[in-house]
Amino acid sequence: MQLISDTSIWVDFLVVDGLELPFRLGYCFYLSTDAIEDELLSPPGLSRKLMDYGLNPLAASVEEYLAIEDIMLSFPKLSRYDALSLAITVKRSLPLLTGDKALRKAGQAMSIDVKGTLWLFDELKRLQCIYADEYHQFMLALNKNNGKLIRLPFSEIRKRL
Repeated sequence: MQLISDTSIWVDFLVVDGLELPFRLGYCFYLSTDAIEDELLSPPGLSRKLMDYGLNPLAASVEEYLAIEDIMLSFPKLSRYDALSLAITVKRSLPLLTGDKALRKAGQAMSIDVKGTLWLFDELKRLQCIYADEYHQFMLALNKNNGKLIRLPFSEIRKRL
């Protein structure tokens, strides 16, 4: 499976000390080179670590760059990088992977297949890439850190505990 990601998804996994987990799935994760160079700055070395795990930098096309303005006009809560992720997703007909609420809503409004942090954890469990007790520990960690750097629906985390 191929997925276009934004940076928020990686922050969620970083916070719970599970940055390498999604790469156990064998899926192809893409992030725009713009976001890698400009957004993944903290902590130092994060972008390099993600690329070492298997994150694929993706150069946007001219058409995708040109779509940013229209997307931002339609969805003013999106950052330029979020709008670019959405433009890439639309142009390439791939699912969007995000932990950002505004980006999720924009993707859904555009009838895009949107997946998130909890979906990734569910996939890891379903495909037996992590044990049930590990899954539970990560759900506890998500719950503990939720409302800070992680912003997931509390009710969805509790369903998984």
